[in-house]
Amino acid sequence: MAAVLAIAFTAFGYQLRPLIHQQPPAHSVGGDDPTPSSSPSSSAVVKGDVPEAFLGSWSTVISNTEGNHTRSLVVQQGHIGDDVLILVADGPSGSGNYHCVFTAPLTAVSDGGDRLKLGPSTLTSGVPPSSCVAGSTSTLTLGSGDTLRRVSENGETLTYAR
Repeated sequence: MAAVLAIAFTAFGYQLRPLIHQQPPAHSVGGDDPTPSSSPSSSAVVKGDVPEAFLGSWSTVISNTEGNHTRSLVVQQGHIGDDVLILVADGPSGSGNYHCVFTAPLTAVSDGGDRLKLGPSTLTSGVPPSSCVAGSTSTLTLGSGDTLRRVSENGETLTYAR
């Protein structure tokens, strides 16, 4: 539950970032500037390279002999080079549990906007750190019926749902 809340607050905070960093429009001193200033509502929209269909929260469960391992990811708006993926991984490990949080940058968007290429993930926090291994580059592809497939460069595939 804590992981889900962390993802939600992170995504919410990211959406508020343009409002927090918004600067008042510049005005000319003489009033001769015919260029209209942008309206406040248009500056609140976050624009970037990620197609809208990818945005939001996705999750899946990996089951093995140790138990269930949850993966929750958030795809947020951004530009090439920005961290657009936040992945939270939780599950049993030996005599305890692990909790890992990763981010990954957007490196490319396919011409049709149906695939996102992500750079290698970076560990932002992990308990215990030894249980958290950053991933390689990967590709996100939208599937049918609100599913998202993530394929790592080593061929590992996970399918997430909203």
